[in-house]
Parts: sequence; C-alpha cells; structure tokens
Amino acid sequence: SWVCLGCVLGVSWVCRASAGHHGDMASGHSEGYDWNQTDDEVEVRVKCGGLGLDKGGRASAQRVKVGYGARGDALVVRVDSADSDSDGLELLKLAPLFARVDPDGCAWTLDEGDVVVTMEKVDPRPWTKLVLSGNAH
Repeated sequence: SWVCLGCVLGVSWVCRASAGHHGDMASGHSEGYDWNQTDDEVEVRVKCGGLGLDKGGRASAQRVKVGYGARGDALVVRVDSADSDSDGLELLKLAPLFARVDPDGCAWTLDEGDVVVTMEKVDPRPWTKLVLSGNAH
C-alpha cells in the first residue's frame, strides 16, 4: 500500500492534500492544524502546544471557545488566557468553509493538549479542500 511521505514526516509542503490522495477523501496539513474527513464529518486538529491545555481537566476545557459562524460556514477556535489580565488567543479562523456544517452536530474535545473539532456536514459529500478561498489564519 502507498504511504504519503509528507504525512509520515509531518511536513506540510510535501503533502498537497488533493482529492484521492488519502483514499478517496481530501485531507491536509497546515502550520497550525491538520484535517481529514469522512462522507459525513470533517475533523480538524488544532495544535495548541505551549498553551497549557495538556494539563486537561475542567479548567483547561473552560478556556477553549469554538464557533461555527452564523450559518455554519466557518470554524473559529480561541483559547482564553490562563490569567484574567490578558486577552485570549485566536488559534484558528477558517472562513468560508468548503461547505456548510451543522453547528448542532459539531463537537470538540481536548486530546493531548490539542483541540480536536468534529464538524457534521450539512450535505454529506467529499470536500476537495477545507476552505473555499484560502482565507485561513
């Protein structure tokens, strides 16, 4: 079986994440996140190293804020500061998404200090990319 060297090494510029690259579904890597999908869902793993979320527990989870836009056409991940004297940090803003997601069918969790967001697609079909216009930051 074929294995993507970029995926194995975690080198984003080697993996170009095209449709058919990982089986029949597009997936990808970026500096701050990785993503993959099924027909029904998109999973985005936001890298949060150094923000203290790896300690787990309720205090860590309460610092995370995830939004999906007014129409389910965006993904925004913020982490509030551990001390109340400073503002939080927007880790990721993806808009517009390739297609809409159902905010009521979305969830997130902490996994080894990363925020893992699972978004339910409104229209269950493969996405060829995560963001339509490349407006990810």
